[in-house]
Order: sequence, then structure tokens, then C-alpha cells
Amino acid sequence: MSPPDVKAAVRQWILARHPGYEPIRLTDDTPLIEERLLTSLQVMDLLLYLEEVTGAPVDVTRLGKGTFATLRALAEALQPGGRG
Repeated sequence: MSPPDVKAAVRQWILARHPGYEPIRLTDDTPLIEERLLTSLQVMDLLLYLEEVTGAPVDVTRLGKGTFATLRALAEALQPGGRG
């Protein structure tokens, strides 16, 4: 799954959980945790969702600090050879 596809999938997942959030406000650089769009409890659900849509396991050993900060950071971390 390419970074734009990851961003689109995560964007859809987040907006489904926050129906009152204006979609136009959710950009590639929106701070997901500060905006309370993603909590630590939701991270595992999001990873399971991404594994489902990509059909491949997420290597959580490659995920580092800041991976879930923004859609852009998450997409970069999940791409092959991503920085995590």
C-alpha cells in the first residue's frame, strides 16, 4: 500500500470514529494525538485495521516515537524501508 493509500485509509478510519470532526481539518500534518483523534488505546485497533486493508502484517518493531503523530508520519513509517 502506497503512502497516499495509507493516508486515505487512516483518514477514513479516523473520520468514522469522529463524525463531528470536519474532514477538511484532517490534513496530512494534523497532529492526531494533540487533536485527540487518536488515543493510545486506539493505536492497536488502527494497526489491526491497516493489516486488514493491506493484507500484510505491520512490523511493529519498525515503529518509533512520532510514528502516530500525523498521517504523513504514519504513512512514511509504514512504507517499505520506512523510517519508523
